[in-house]
Amino acid sequence: MPDSVKTAHFRRWVFWTGIFNIVAYAALMCPVTLKSFLSTSNGLSNVLGLGGTALSMPGNINNVIMINILGLVVVFLGIFLIIASLDIERRAWFVFWEGLTRIFVFLFFLYFVLLGSAARILLLFGIIDLIIGIIYMYYIFTIKGLKIT
Repeated sequence: MPDSVKTAHFRRWVFWTGIFNIVAYAALMCPVTLKSFLSTSNGLSNVLGLGGTALSMPGNINNVIMINILGLVVVFLGIFLIIASLDIERRAWFVFWEGLTRIFVFLFFLYFVLLGSAARILLLFGIIDLIIGIIYMYYIFTIKGLKIT
C-alpha cells in the first residue's frame, strides 16, 4: 500500500479516535453524567459477565472533581487529535505520545484489575486503548515522512 493511502487511512483513524474520546469521555466531566456513565459501565459489565467490583460514585467530592477534570482532559485530547488529523504529517508527534499514553493506560488497568480489586470493566476500556495505541504506532512507524520529533 502506498504511503499516501496509508497516510489518508491514518488521518481518518486519528480523526475518529478523537471523536471517540470526546463522545466516550464527555460523560466524566459532570457529576450527573458521571453517575450515568458508571451505571452504564456496570450494566455493560453485567451483560458481558465480567463480574468483579462494581464501579461506584465516589463519596468524597475531591475524588469526583478529579474524575471530572480527567474527563475534561480526555475530551481536550480528543480535540487535539482532531486538530492533529488535519495535518498529520507535521503533527504525528502528538499522536505518537497519545499512543504511548494509551498503551500505558492499558498496563495500569491490567495491573489494578489483576493485582488489585478494580472493576474488570476497566480491562475492557484498557484493551480498547491498547488497540488504538498499537494502530497509532503501526502507522507512525510504517509511513515515511511523518514527524515525531
